[in-house]
Amino acid sequence: MLDPVLPIAIYLALGYVFKLIYQDNSKQLIEFIIYFSLPSIVFSKIYPLVLDEKILGLILMFIGFILFNLTLAYFVGKAMKLSRLLLATFMIMATFGNTSFIGFSYIDAFYGQDYIVYGLIYDLFGSFLLLVSIGMFIITWGSGRKNSINSIFKSIFLFPPTIMFFVTVIAKNFEVPNFLILTSETLGATLVPIAMIAIGMKLELKHIFVKFHVVTMAMLLKMIVVPIIVLIGFQIFYGIDQTWVKVTIIEVAMPPMTMATVLAIKGGLDEKVAINSLVLGVLLSLITITTYVNYLA
Repeated sequence: MLDPVLPIAIYLALGYVFKLIYQDNSKQLIEFIIYFSLPSIVFSKIYPLVLDEKILGLILMFIGFILFNLTLAYFVGKAMKLSRLLLATFMIMATFGNTSFIGFSYIDAFYGQDYIVYGLIYDLFGSFLLLVSIGMFIITWGSGRKNSINSIFKSIFLFPPTIMFFVTVIAKNFEVPNFLILTSETLGATLVPIAMIAIGMKLELKHIFVKFHVVTMAMLLKMIVVPIIVLIGFQIFYGIDQTWVKVTIIEVAMPPMTMATVLAIKGGLDEKVAINSLVLGVLLSLITITTYVNYLA
């Protein structure tokens, strides 16, 4: 059970220890992730994917779940009377889940590698696309930057993973040399360790419980409230016997997203709330995901 998340904990510890002994190189690592690791994952995962009507239906469903989560997070944050900066951070961390790094590991561990494809669709066409579109608007708004609509759209469409998405869609019409696919897979594999090491470098243990009420509510909403609502919805209208439904619920219940944390920090949101939500969310997932899997079984 610990196998999916123990490497994450080790990467965090390595980053933290490196900072204590040497220095904080997280800025350079985050730049590497954005310009190399993320575009590589987009290419290696989307290129072989066959898009059909069933996939489109799943995409619309997954986008609906995330938008519902985002709307709920907004109203909960307003009810908590959070400042604009905190509200934006809360919405990002309480909505976008770690549907790839940790999500894929949990799916593989509990349901087998064949079902990772559902997690992939959820991550790429749900979490990822909404994060680099609506999520970027929220980050820009929360940080107080006086960007025009045009500049926001420019930042979205010039975002390296977004560019690679469109390049990949075009490339699907051609046969790409195998060495390019292998290269993208190898570069994409650097995302998890480098991202978590970078977050580890930014981690301050003495600040782990700073604004704990905001972090706690974000995790409660993201990992318990919304997944239970989705689970009940499936039980009433569809059933929870099929494995793809179980995988979907597990993806909805993932802890806060690593990429969302990176973008929140880079975009000037509350760094401590973002990092603490990520780290504590990963630890909490040991309990919550085990509970969901046992119930779904």
